[in-house]
Amino acid sequence: MRDLTKANVTDAVLDKIADNTEPRVKEIIEALVRHAHDFIREVNLTPDELLHGARFIQAVGQISDDKREEGVLLGDVLGLSALCEILGDTVRAGATESSLLGPFYRDGAPDRQMEFDISLGDAAGDPAFVSGRVIDTQGDPLEGVVLDVWQVAPNAFYEAQVGQPDEYADYAYRGKFTTGADGRYWFRTRKPVNYPVPTDGPVGTILRGTGRHSWRPAHLHYLIYKNGYQTIQTELFNSDSEYLDSDAVFGVKESLIIPYTLNEDAEAATTHGFDGPFYEGVYDFVMKDDASAADAAAQYSQRASMSAD
Repeated sequence: MRDLTKANVTDAVLDKIADNTEPRVKEIIEALVRHAHDFIREVNLTPDELLHGARFIQAVGQISDDKREEGVLLGDVLGLSALCEILGDTVRAGATESSLLGPFYRDGAPDRQMEFDISLGDAAGDPAFVSGRVIDTQGDPLEGVVLDVWQVAPNAFYEAQVGQPDEYADYAYRGKFTTGADGRYWFRTRKPVNYPVPTDGPVGTILRGTGRHSWRPAHLHYLIYKNGYQTIQTELFNSDSEYLDSDAVFGVKESLIIPYTLNEDAEAATTHGFDGPFYEGVYDFVMKDDASAADAAAQYSQRASMSAD
């Protein structure tokens, strides 16, 4: 029987990992054990603090549901999500840069026709027309690309979020658009606004305890996929947001910042279905080919599901 000490307990745990463990699982678990044990030794973690941490993780799971993922938010505010996306961009060189999925992505958004108003007629906020193209790395337009779009409402809440002051129909400010042969996309909405990430759960405890604000710069989320191409998970940020340099979840990248230009042309307003001046945001997405993306929609639906299996 081995007498455990702070020096050999790490080896004792690593020795228990079976040799026939799947290689990637073995690599991750071994590194996790080593770094977690080093962390405990570095800060001299007490048993009570470890118990508090376990209960914190439990609370993260308890507040999560099919419309909010506190675990994703936790990774976001600790910069883990941003770091993973930065590392992932090394294999996506040449394509649009990635950004965060966020805790409020919902699978199953309805298909919309181009120029549909994803605000579902919301009169709050500033009207906006968002458009652009989806092209490959050679600059050619891509047909049949799905753009899954979502954003907060002008009241700074997602439509399914608890505690919002206004009620919205299910999947308001969400929708899927599919490009035609010209690779173009366009839709109506309200200009994105700054908003705070939720602080009513465990993540809020971290933000308050470390003196951090909870605000995100205004943005639109995009999940863009097509068989045979790398999926793009990204965000486009308003260039006039005051939080571009202090995003609570570290998602901003220079290439993803776009201006919204006020269009006061009455004819253009009528053409796009607005009653008066509106803001325009334009951005072209670049997709990189990937033969392994055989069923991109199903793959991402599974990845973004709430299941840990």
